[in-house]
Amino acid sequence: MISHVDKQECQPKQLGMYLLEAALITQYELEAALKEQQLNGQKLGEILVMHGLLQQETIEYFMTNLVIPDRQKSLKQVFNHGLNQDEHLCATCEPVFANNVEDAIATRRSHNVELPISAHQIFKFLLCVVFSLAFLSLLANFSVYYMPNLPSNYSLRKIFDLNTEENIPSLYSTAALLFCSLLLATIAQAYKLVKNSSFRSWRGMSIVFAFLAIDEYISIHEQLTKPLRNIFNTSGLFFYAWVIVGAIFVVIFLLVFGKFVLSLPASIKRLFFIAGLIYVTGAIGIEMIGGSYNEQHSIHNIFYIWLATLEEVFEMIGVAIFIYALLMYMSRYMKGVTIKLNILDSRKQPKIIDNI
Repeated sequence: MISHVDKQECQPKQLGMYLLEAALITQYELEAALKEQQLNGQKLGEILVMHGLLQQETIEYFMTNLVIPDRQKSLKQVFNHGLNQDEHLCATCEPVFANNVEDAIATRRSHNVELPISAHQIFKFLLCVVFSLAFLSLLANFSVYYMPNLPSNYSLRKIFDLNTEENIPSLYSTAALLFCSLLLATIAQAYKLVKNSSFRSWRGMSIVFAFLAIDEYISIHEQLTKPLRNIFNTSGLFFYAWVIVGAIFVVIFLLVFGKFVLSLPASIKRLFFIAGLIYVTGAIGIEMIGGSYNEQHSIHNIFYIWLATLEEVFEMIGVAIFIYALLMYMSRYMKGVTIKLNILDSRKQPKIIDNI
């Protein structure tokens, strides 16, 4: 029996050395990535991709064709020497059969879910949804006013009316705002991992959009209208008195995040401005016009239906543009950022050397 194994035999070359030898990264970049790995425990490949130094495909190629075969070869050499699990091995080796290693790799890949997201495709899809919902809402409302005897037309209006809560358009608006919050939180987390102080601003905006999603679903702002109207005796453009609070909210948002938004790249900053302008125009501007019209006439006529539909469409388009801006920012200025869902069962997977 062999009681000692040369350390070089059971210590395969690491990923960083392959990349360094291929001149894909510099010694400085490798050392910086290794220091970051010691701080946050991330894999070396993930760190290099996150910083935009390499593409994920490059990491996968080196792992599949060089690093993993080298590890399998080293493990086979150990077992060919007749070593038992009870014997003392070097600290960097672990007795795992080659076929188990291959099974573990295959299992990990099969559980690795990647969802590619295209900013342009998502934006087009959202616009299609918005205009489809607007068309269905108008159709349902027109059927009530011009075809009152049509069966189920009131039920259809309840389901598709843009100016009604707890229906399909309301659910869509809530989901869109939550998606904004999720994207902002993802950017914040990515910047937090690389010690970028801007993560606080991204996280703060994520919280704001999470609140907007909640408000969209349970209509907190509309519940303020009557109390505020009674307190301030508002009328005309301020008949829907909640717009006063809404305007204050917009001012506070600009004061808190204005400087941060101005620091963003020009194209993203422009998209943020357009999205915000369209959203506020619908949520507050057209809402004020609708409130004034409601006070003088009522909400039970076609003209008000047009106003309410226009208001909601402006809000939805503003959110869609903001989502597009966030996705464009992630694709252009956060190269290598991917969202993966790893579902791993530790009870069934054998351990393998994993110091990527």
